Amino acid sequence: ALRALPGIGAYTAGAVAAIAFDRPAAAVDGNVERVMTRLFAIEDALPGARPQVRDKVLALLPHDRPGDFAQGLMDLGATICTPRNPACGLCPWREPCRARIEGTQESFPRKAPKKAGITRYGAAFVLIRADRAILLRTRPAKGLLGGMAEVPTSEWRADFVRAPVEKLTPLKAAWRKTPEPVTHVFTHFPLELSVLVGRASAATQAPKGMRFTPEDGLGAEPLPSLTLKVVEA
Repeated sequence: ALRALPGIGAYTAGAVAAIAFDRPAAAVDGNVERVMTRLFAIEDALPGARPQVRDKVLALLPHDRPGDFAQGLMDLGATICTPRNPACGLCPWREPCRARIEGTQESFPRKAPKKAGITRYGAAFVLIRADRAILLRTRPAKGLLGGMAEVPTSEWRADFVRAPVEKLTPLKAAWRKTPEPVTHVFTHFPLELSVLVGRASAATQAPKGMRFTPEDGLGAEPLPSLTLKVVEA
């Protein structure tokens, strides 16, 4: 049920289930991945090793205090089992830790070499009414940023023609381009968006499939970090 909510992935769902609802769920973030791959000397590279890491967490999980275990494991990775110079002498798992025994702590977790993606380009349109409401829409449920809210944008393409982007705006308004584009890096590709800001009267109606959200209501919208960057710009 948690995974069905927009913007909730495996880690957040596991953390909420364990900490808020005392469910025996695995909350696996980067800190937990580091602890588990060192503890068991998991040779497979991330992200492919994540199912193994999850299985190891579930095998150690105490069913009577899953929330405390989840928070303790995250803190262990954040404060003791750090990426560099881990404080192994303070670690409660120093004795069974295979990486510590072999002296290979800092070589874990193994990571697959990153493939440099081709930069994609596009335009984002921030339409602000006189009452400070901002035009938003919801992304398709499946795919990148599925089910999350965003300001209208063009397609994101490597061959995107950035001018004249005014022809792609969602409504007629007085549009101006911000001095600098917004850049964002996804797992598989970097993105560069030209940002256009438009002004509209308070009586302006949203196009079909879109909505105007009051400025003080943005906190309730499932906005990804990319959209927050665009709105801030």
